[in-house]
Amino acid sequence: MKTIGIIGGMGPMATVDLMQKIILSTDAQEDQEHIPILVDNNTNIPDRTAAILGQGPSPVPELLKSAKRLTDQGADFLIMGCNTAHFFLPLMMPYLKIPFISMIETTAEFCKRQGLQKVGLLASAGTCHSGIYQRSLQYAGIEILQPNQKGETAIHDMIYSGVKAGKPHHNTTKVQNALDDMTAAGAEAFILGCTEMPLAISLYHLTGNFLDATQILAEKAVAAAGAKVISQLPTGKGVLSTEISTY
Repeated sequence: MKTIGIIGGMGPMATVDLMQKIILSTDAQEDQEHIPILVDNNTNIPDRTAAILGQGPSPVPELLKSAKRLTDQGADFLIMGCNTAHFFLPLMMPYLKIPFISMIETTAEFCKRQGLQKVGLLASAGTCHSGIYQRSLQYAGIEILQPNQKGETAIHDMIYSGVKAGKPHHNTTKVQNALDDMTAAGAEAFILGCTEMPLAISLYHLTGNFLDATQILAEKAVAAAGAKVISQLPTGKGVLSTEISTY
C-alpha cells in the first residue's frame, strides 16, 4: 500500500481526528493490513484565517517545510485536514514533489454524487471569505448557503474560543440559530468545513444534516492508498442524518 503523508498541527486535535478516521475507515483485520501514515504535527504553521484576512504572516513557508519532511520520509501523497489551509494550495503546488489530494474538491465531488442542490457551509471566517468551497461547489453545480454575519461570528467564536480553547461548555445557541436559519432557507445538508467542526458537533450536541469533510477526505485517502474502505458516509440523498451524529 501507499504511504499517506498528513500535513498536521492545524490544530493538533483535528490532526488526530483525521488520522483516527483513516484508521477506522480501513478494512483491516490486523496491524499489517493498515495503511502506513506519516504525520508532521507542525504547530509552527501560522494561523490561516489571520493570513487570509491580512492580519498575520503567510503559512506557506511552514506548510512547504511539512510537505518536504513528509516527502523525504517516504510519503506517496499528501493530505491536510485544515480546510482553510487549502486556500494556499495553489502557492504550494509548484513546489510539491508528490500528489496532493484536496479535501475541498473531494467534498464537492461527494456532494454532487449525493445529488445535493443546496448546501450550507459551517466554517471559520477564513474559509468562508476565502471562496475555496464556493468555487468548487459552484463548479459542481451546487448552490452554497452561508450564515449571516452574526452566525458567522458565532461559528468562528465556537471554533476558536470553544474547541481550540478546550472549553466543553461554550454557549452555542447562536450557532444553532444559524443552522436553523439556513435549513429554513433550503439547505439540504451542512458541510463541516473546518476540522474543528466535527468535534464541535459532538461536543456541543448541535443538530442538523451534517457532511463531515474530514471523513470524506479520510475515505478518499484510504482508497488512494490502495486499501479497502469501510464507509461511514451516506449512500444517497435520502439517507442524510437528521440526528446529532456526523458523517
